[in-house]
Amino acid sequence: MRGTEAMTWSPDEVEPPHRVEDVSSAGWIEENVGGFDSGVHALLPAGFEAYVRLLHPSEPSDGRFERWAEVAQRSGRDLHPLARFEDVAGPGDEPPWQGSLPAPVLAALCPVLAAETGTPRQCLFGLWEGWGWSDAGGPMVQLSGRAYALYEGPIEAALATGDRSAGVFFPQSPNLWWPRDRAWCVATDVDLDSTYVGGSALLAERLAGEPGIEVVPAALDDRLG
Repeated sequence: MRGTEAMTWSPDEVEPPHRVEDVSSAGWIEENVGGFDSGVHALLPAGFEAYVRLLHPSEPSDGRFERWAEVAQRSGRDLHPLARFEDVAGPGDEPPWQGSLPAPVLAALCPVLAAETGTPRQCLFGLWEGWGWSDAGGPMVQLSGRAYALYEGPIEAALATGDRSAGVFFPQSPNLWWPRDRAWCVATDVDLDSTYVGGSALLAERLAGEPGIEVVPAALDDRLG
């Protein structure tokens, strides 16, 4: 797996999160998100001090990851907080991953998030019901046209979610996750090439300074896609 040298935890060393049948712990999110067409608010609840947009990197054919800022610099275009990838890309630039964070980015994100919660061993993970390999039966978290099966585990379990049905692990980052103390919330919609994070102003600052992550400021009413 590319980028494993940056990982604090290895998926091979982490137990996957366990399924939670009682989804009432997600009630605060269900009650505080906006409607389907409300922009970032459709993904994340109101009430956080700051919101950021984490840009999924481009992956050229040589297998390395590129930040959007690198792509924009090469193409001579401006990268602004509401930019779409096609606004900054030039001919031949490969689009970013949609619906999942690449493992090196997720590995860089987890330690930053762990430092910003008092309950890093107690996190909730929502996985979209549409993944063919997921355990989609039972109670679901319902948000703006999406439904998620709910799981629980330590924060590093985010690195161990994915498809194991064929005996080979295909990672899928959680589509919605937060710690028990609600210090932050992370949303990766299945159709988007960006992940959105709500939390403290300090968390936003630390994410902006993390070399393995590229973020831009976001607001709840920012458009998506």
